[in-house]
Amino acid sequence: MDYAYSTAIYIEYSSDQLPSEELLQEDLKEMLNIYEKYKNYVKETSKKKKGKGNQWFLEKIIEALEFFGGSAHLKEINDYFDKNYGDELTIYKDWPAIVRQQIYLHSSDADKVFKGVPGDENDIFYSVKGKGKGFWGLRKYKQNENEMNVIKEEITDYLSYSELVNHIHQYIQSKGFLYSFEEVANLFLSFKTKPFVILSGISGTGKTKMVQWFAESVGATDENGQFTLIPVRPDWNDSSDLLGYVDIQGDFKEGPLTKVIKQAVKEPDKPFIVLLDEMNLARVEYYFSDLLSVMESRKWVDGEIVSSPLLTEEMAGYELIFPNNLYIIGTVNMDETTYPFSKKVLDRANTIEFNRVDLENLDFLKDLNKKDPLKITNHYLKPEYLHLKDVYEKHPNVVREVTKELVKINKILEAMYAHVGYRVRDEICFYLAYNEEAELLDFNQALDFSIRQKILPRLSGSDRRIDQVLKDLYRLFTNKEFDEALDDYEHDIEMAKYPESAKKVLEMIRRLEEDGFTSFWIS
Repeated sequence: MDYAYSTAIYIEYSSDQLPSEELLQEDLKEMLNIYEKYKNYVKETSKKKKGKGNQWFLEKIIEALEFFGGSAHLKEINDYFDKNYGDELTIYKDWPAIVRQQIYLHSSDADKVFKGVPGDENDIFYSVKGKGKGFWGLRKYKQNENEMNVIKEEITDYLSYSELVNHIHQYIQSKGFLYSFEEVANLFLSFKTKPFVILSGISGTGKTKMVQWFAESVGATDENGQFTLIPVRPDWNDSSDLLGYVDIQGDFKEGPLTKVIKQAVKEPDKPFIVLLDEMNLARVEYYFSDLLSVMESRKWVDGEIVSSPLLTEEMAGYELIFPNNLYIIGTVNMDETTYPFSKKVLDRANTIEFNRVDLENLDFLKDLNKKDPLKITNHYLKPEYLHLKDVYEKHPNVVREVTKELVKINKILEAMYAHVGYRVRDEICFYLAYNEEAELLDFNQALDFSIRQKILPRLSGSDRRIDQVLKDLYRLFTNKEFDEALDDYEHDIEMAKYPESAKKVLEMIRRLEEDGFTSFWIS
């Protein structure tokens, strides 16, 4: 009998002398075992035949140019490929042509001889000696050495918290952005409290730039991989869009966040900042819930903070946890194209609002005093508290004072079942404890930021209950009854115990009166 070429195994039995059931089962097991080996062989062979993608060639060209000090002749680049990756390139008939193609497609100095139009966003290489000479340089390598602000190589770990925040504030000012020291200190303390922060505000107020300059001021840049901007897409439905997925062939394809996390794990002493741009274009609860759950799973093990795995061995081929040097910040706009946040998300983040616009500030057009960035160690941002007990041992008075104020607020919020739980209380205590250690803000000012960022975003509604709750909060924050007959509440706000929170509550009351509905968010 003839069998197909692809047959892995067959066993012939005589129809008049069939083996016992026990022997048949053994033969079947052996057949399945051989078939599994055959399947794995085909899979591995197909991988090898598949070859490398363009991204692989691009990364290796950059690697070669860095090896040669930032520039090299095309022949030297090819020799580097042949020496280091020759065995992997045997499946290509003409791999040097692919190398040349990738250089041309990623250089505005190259002739457009290949399909594709080189542009600024792809401008990685430059012609060192002019067109046609075959001598190529790595543009960002040159910039890092000669043109850009050179980040100090020495790691800075001698500054006080106050000195560091002052440096960040001055660096952002040197870029022409008008933010107060208190606003910068608040962002710093929010990062320290929880590695997930939300920046809200009307479009075009510089939220994204604020984060970029904050990151760059402490040595986290796109060039060194410590800062990554990930634009959120409206069609994101689950965590695979961030973390990765297993494809139809059983291979794990890494998501953009997974790549950052793997690098952060390799360099635990450096902070890695990820910006999720316009994070509420998709439903945050859908694609971010796994990350939120893992953040909440963090615990102390042998003096270190560890989390449950984000990715498991079974899924990705390796286990990946949430590292202590990763900080995620999302920018959000509230309009008809975006989704609101659930309390589950708001409970787990500080929501910082940037709505202040000063069109008369033209400092960004001037030649401002240059401020060099620093390269800090992660201990400045790394969390030190996970449980209220951790704080209470060092700052018992902070815990008592915060709790006393939150009890007053909760009595008001209970009217609409919006009172805060233990998680919010604990994280406000963490924030206040870090502030006390860093000596950045006075106690009431720090608590004011916390109330506005952790409690007020949870409030929304259109009935009498929200109206009464907001007016009761106004009275608590200002020690004044809300007077609807007043045209100017400026004096009340100036004299308030918690002026930022009072200002926000006043805004929400006015919106309720005008629109019949109110919330924390401006749309």
